[in-house]
Amino acid sequence: MFGSVAVHSLPQRGPLARLSTCRKFYLGRNCRTACGAKLAVAGLPLQMNKQIELDLMEGADLQKRPASNHKPILYTHMLCPYAQRTLLTLLHQRVPFQAVQIDLSHKPKWFTQLCRHEALPSTVPVIDFEGHAQTDSIAICRWVCETFANPDHPGLIFSIARDKQQVDQLIQNCSSFADAGLDLLAGCTGRSWGISTGQSRAQWEAFEQQLQRFQAGVDQRGGPFLMGSEVSLADLIYMPFMERFAVAMPAFTPYDPCDACDGRIGEWLVAMRQLECCQMAAPDQKLFLQALKQERSLDFFDFTTYKAHQLHPHLQ
Repeated sequence: MFGSVAVHSLPQRGPLARLSTCRKFYLGRNCRTACGAKLAVAGLPLQMNKQIELDLMEGADLQKRPASNHKPILYTHMLCPYAQRTLLTLLHQRVPFQAVQIDLSHKPKWFTQLCRHEALPSTVPVIDFEGHAQTDSIAICRWVCETFANPDHPGLIFSIARDKQQVDQLIQNCSSFADAGLDLLAGCTGRSWGISTGQSRAQWEAFEQQLQRFQAGVDQRGGPFLMGSEVSLADLIYMPFMERFAVAMPAFTPYDPCDACDGRIGEWLVAMRQLECCQMAAPDQKLFLQALKQERSLDFFDFTTYKAHQLHPHLQ
């Protein structure tokens, strides 16, 4: 789950003017799957005109590495926040791709062989495209934005130098933000990614400082997103961790990050949850909270088998 080194440079492609319409899962105003069942995503109202698509399979059902067929393959886990970043970026850019859920507690032999062959850590996310594989969630997200330009979302990484520098700084700050939130949830135990009690004042203050730093970025451009009215890559990078903290902290601590900064953190989260890609990628909040209470950690999926649809029933 903690892949952090980009080993290979993936091949570049020109802009995609049109995407394939043959996909398994759809999210749109009428929000129906290919078999006609209506989707319900975390209880959120669906207010979209366009469709977003996800072609997802279980890696445990495969006997060998799937063929790319000239489109990226994302080896992922629907509960991993790092992998979710790449999923959000691919969905937001409407890139045709194949998603393969990897059981991190019982990794398929072909997946570990792939990672060993490519000199990659045996973790997610990994993206495989035209014979080249790469890990590191942020590096993959940048590659997606640069390789698969979407005319409907031209500003995800921004072309103006000053704006690009601000996005890069926000992305760089996300590591400190995530670390502070994870440390707060760990409480007095100090177990990385664990959930406990006995949070210290220093832990509270460290996380509050990160939230204020985040909100300052939103306020600088007037919101609702970090770079103003347009979603940036920085928003997608932060979303998986902010979403998990918003579910876990009110349940296990006296603190709700959505109330921070006079409720403006919650406003950003509401705006993000209206995005099609976020609704598709998010777990059902009630099911996710039940799993957190049972497992008492945020990385439980590393050690326990969870099918892709188990906490994402809208993907069935």
